[in-house]
Amino acid sequence: GAVYPVSYTLVKLNDEWKVRNVVINGINIGKLFRDQFADAMQRNGNNLDTTINNWAGEVAKTKSTVDATQKPVP
Repeated sequence: GAVYPVSYTLVKLNDEWKVRNVVINGINIGKLFRDQFADAMQRNGNNLDTTINNWAGEVAKTKSTVDATQKPVP
């Protein structure tokens, strides 16, 4: 299978290490998430409660799009 470079940033909070960001094959997952959330906020009139309430639907829609574009591995 393909090999992709992965890097990550950790931060220690309350004596526990937490993943702060992940970059996979040059794709900055943290930035991608922030950009998607900012777009959702704008579409919801910058209303945080509405954006959060609609977030599950946004994730499900994105997942179904990704699933539809992925090809099964032989």
